[in-house]
Amino acid sequence: MKRLCTFLTVGCLGLVVYAADTLGSLDPLLHGREIFEKNCIMCHGEDAKGTGQLAAALPVRPANLTDCRLTAEDPVEVVEGIIRHGGPYAGRSSVMPAFGNALTDDEIADIARYVKSLCADPDWVPGELNFPRPLITDKAFPEQEMIVGGRFGRNSKNVSEYFGRLEYRVNGLTNIEIISRALSINPNIGRTESGLGDTSLSVKRVVAFSPRYRALASVGMELTLPTGSNRRGLGDGSVVFEPNLRAGVDWKQIVVQAAGALIFPERSSNVNSMAKLDVAIGRYFVPDPRLQITPMVEFNTTTRLSGPSHGETKNAILPQVRVKWLVWALGVGVQVPITDKRDFEVRPLFDLVYEYTF
Repeated sequence: MKRLCTFLTVGCLGLVVYAADTLGSLDPLLHGREIFEKNCIMCHGEDAKGTGQLAAALPVRPANLTDCRLTAEDPVEVVEGIIRHGGPYAGRSSVMPAFGNALTDDEIADIARYVKSLCADPDWVPGELNFPRPLITDKAFPEQEMIVGGRFGRNSKNVSEYFGRLEYRVNGLTNIEIISRALSINPNIGRTESGLGDTSLSVKRVVAFSPRYRALASVGMELTLPTGSNRRGLGDGSVVFEPNLRAGVDWKQIVVQAAGALIFPERSSNVNSMAKLDVAIGRYFVPDPRLQITPMVEFNTTTRLSGPSHGETKNAILPQVRVKWLVWALGVGVQVPITDKRDFEVRPLFDLVYEYTF
């Protein structure tokens, strides 16, 4: 009987140790927090807000890791790189030291997951759903970016459009933006015109998202103001309302994004009502956690809903490529009509994107 009790006791202790070890391995966030408390609180503070004992003495204040604009935007692989190689790895301050020689790969992975969990807003759409930006198809993700770009229509009118776009993320689900345009018209026959085009204001809100299924959808409204001269061909001469719906999904690094909108002018005598649908399909490659290369193709369709050309549909295809390095991205492509009804013969496009944080 004594031997049996001893055997059962040893067996139970073994099960407890095994269970504790198994549970510990299944809780990387708890393990990451323990590593954080041992290595990071002197600078980042116990609250992770950059208020540690050494923070005041540093030339650059440590990052507030509870700020969703910071921690929720970087992929976990980039956070791991910052921990392993130091701040300069991702363009951050050199005050952030490298821990690659002090921590194991598993410890770095767990602390990175813990840092990503410090964004406590359940409605904050994470950066993992910030899919590569197509040149025309608007995204569902609530970006915070500055963009400059151009579109160069080649036909008898030779219309070139240059634009600047400022997007600001109000909260985890919503962003607002303003688009300012300048046009240059250099027809083969006739007078050259150039100047300010119409200006657009818009708001977008995510209505559903799933990090697990890597998908999201949003609704929005865009208002275009007639700041360009209609007489000179630089604007539509009417306020235009554009309700829209956007969605995106990522399946094994193949991204499909779609944007549909209805266009309603205040004065239909100047602009026809239209429906438009844009769909972009791309496959992104990540040779380095900081680098993303995405070849894409877009299909762009517009259909007139009013006026003499009611029912007229125009389709175009737009092969392109986007290269992103950390917060910078460059996209280039050429749009080609695939229907007889067309506004141009060929249209090269480009844009340069900068993701800012403040």
